Amino acid sequence: MSKIQPKGLSISEAARAAGVSAKTIRYYEQIGLIPKAPRHARAARTGGDRVYSEAAVGRLRFIRHARLVDLSLDDVRELLKISDAGCPSTHPKYSEVLRRHVRTIDERINHLLGLRGAVHQLLSRSSAAGDECCTWETCGCMHVKEPSHV
Repeated sequence: MSKIQPKGLSISEAARAAGVSAKTIRYYEQIGLIPKAPRHARAARTGGDRVYSEAAVGRLRFIRHARLVDLSLDDVRELLKISDAGCPSTHPKYSEVLRRHVRTIDERINHLLGLRGAVHQLLSRSSAAGDECCTWETCGCMHVKEPSHV
């Protein structure tokens, strides 16, 4: 007797095809980034197995790619709403979300450059200190100018 396969992909197959984990798929369902998958009645005792369409896998890939460029879940949600109406790249809101993200990245880069300068200050101080020893009362080993936040 052969098993009847449900139409669509199991959660593990969808996860593999989208490059995410099954746990991630469940989480995205829970927070509403993807619709809850219909269930196949084969395992009625447990509520049935989730069955994912190719469209659901495409949506998961879209989310994964958006997360790879570090878009927030709120930004992803916004882009998904745009995508539900068609190709997002032609929509002005799509460009707006991406431009806003570039500004955030630029701010983070500037902050990291400030931190880098502060650490270099600490390094130059430690090599100049030589054999001097300090105590908790006199320690200035971590005193640096506040990094600039642009």
